[in-house]
Amino acid sequence: VRLSEDATESSSSSSSSFAKHALLFSSLTDGIVPNPSARSFLRHSLLTLLLQERVAEREQGLKTSVEFSPCNGPDIEALTDLETVDDLLTRGRDMAESEDFFDNLKEASNSLEMEHWSRETINHLLSNSQSIDVRILYIPTAMYALNPQSGNTPGKQRQRARADGKKRRAQLLQLLEELMFPTDGTEDEDFYGSDGNRKWNLLSVTLDLDDGSLKQHVGGYGDESLLFPEDDNAALTTWKPHIIYVEGGNTFWLQYCIEKGNYGSLIKNACITKNINDDDFASIYMGKSAGAIVAGRAVATATWKGWDDPSIVPGKGTYEDWIDSRGLEMLGDCSFFPHMSDDWVELVEEKKKNVLNRIDNDDDEEIKVICLREEDVCCVGGGRKRYFSIQSGPIPLP
Repeated sequence: VRLSEDATESSSSSSSSFAKHALLFSSLTDGIVPNPSARSFLRHSLLTLLLQERVAEREQGLKTSVEFSPCNGPDIEALTDLETVDDLLTRGRDMAESEDFFDNLKEASNSLEMEHWSRETINHLLSNSQSIDVRILYIPTAMYALNPQSGNTPGKQRQRARADGKKRRAQLLQLLEELMFPTDGTEDEDFYGSDGNRKWNLLSVTLDLDDGSLKQHVGGYGDESLLFPEDDNAALTTWKPHIIYVEGGNTFWLQYCIEKGNYGSLIKNACITKNINDDDFASIYMGKSAGAIVAGRAVATATWKGWDDPSIVPGKGTYEDWIDSRGLEMLGDCSFFPHMSDDWVELVEEKKKNVLNRIDNDDDEEIKVICLREEDVCCVGGGRKRYFSIQSGPIPLP
């Protein structure tokens, strides 16, 4: 694993919006799955969110117990758990906020320290919980775009796209299983509830931004109305997904649906952070290919290779129509160019000069384009407004 030479610590202004935790990539299977550093970053981000939730729950529980039973004082067991969880959260944040955090991710000695913290956190959360729900919002809208050149009917295309999306979501859930559940035989009784079922529960639902529909609920038990969001708005707000995963496909169709349904502000508000000490819940944004492009500043990078067909979008059927289009801007002034290869080097340099200047407010501002090869992952730590790009390699043998 190596740090990319063209994506280093961000120098964006303090007014730029940054996702609190994000991973942008071209391929899940080639980028994140075989990438120990990216996997560690994802697990660290997810565990940090779970610890934040536990702290909030314990603080509210202690406040309630004191209000209703002032003579008995606070619940000692809950207070002890709060102190332990708060210590774990502080240690995790100290690691993430250190100046050399990103460098440490690829160092064996430091990765062992993070591994120890992760295991300690997982074991404590499980030993002091009846169950832990991890909420995943999967958005496959880009791959649902119809292909005007296809010989299949629109109905057949949609059927195949939904089946493909279901398989891709299963790959994501499998990755999360591997990250959160030990596979080395170290599971103990704390991993299971009194009913014999594992305490970790991956709750996943698919949201199509085209029509706002929620489908393919996975991981539910009991009353699903209490576990899953009631509509698209709740899915991005009150449900508080730990992960918002935006699938690849037709970038133009995805951006069109984001704008049509006014989802841009909802996604940004779910993921961005205002400052390093902001304790508000912020979802992890995972953007693959088209999902990475719309997270950046310029959607125009989707026009460079000519792979995506804009003709499916009403009123914006040519590449020229998209030159000035802005994305969610969740990494300051950075834009993304996925599926990079040596074949595109000259094209990227040309387009950076001739296209992106049209959307810049300041002609003297540096144009930042993060090029993502199939094996690259751009990891974003929004608290300190930093990002780094890492290239995957084979997972080391134990």
